[in-house]
Amino acid sequence: MEERFDEKVAAHMLEFGNQMPGLQQYLGISFVKIEAGRLWAEADLASQEPTPSGNLHGGVIAAVLDHVTGAVVYPVIPVGHWGATTELKINYLAPVAPGILRAEASVLGLGNRSAVVRGEAYVEDRLVAAAQGTITIVAPRVQAET
Repeated sequence: MEERFDEKVAAHMLEFGNQMPGLQQYLGISFVKIEAGRLWAEADLASQEPTPSGNLHGGVIAAVLDHVTGAVVYPVIPVGHWGATTELKINYLAPVAPGILRAEASVLGLGNRSAVVRGEAYVEDRLVAAAQGTITIVAPRVQAET
């Protein structure tokens, strides 16, 4: 994985990735640290509305895990390529109340067309969800000359 790691991409993700609009901003996801095939993030879910039981809907946790397991591949795939989640399985291990959720992602296997990734979500030091998925790696489309 080290030989494929692009430090410039990782630095760019840390510098500008935390300013991305959309779901990342809505869920307060911030990248904290990136290494070859590893990513650490936090999500500030304090403003998310809990269910009547006082916990966050599992879809919120799934969205955070989907985001970090997809993002972890970018520093180890060719520049200009992008990743698309094509499968994600999640085990929920404990309820999560609004607050800070820490997430970690790692690349378990990497080919030219896909990656197998793992993600874990924590509240304080307690593992609350674990995910494993497949990311399809998509090459940029070549524009036909007219």
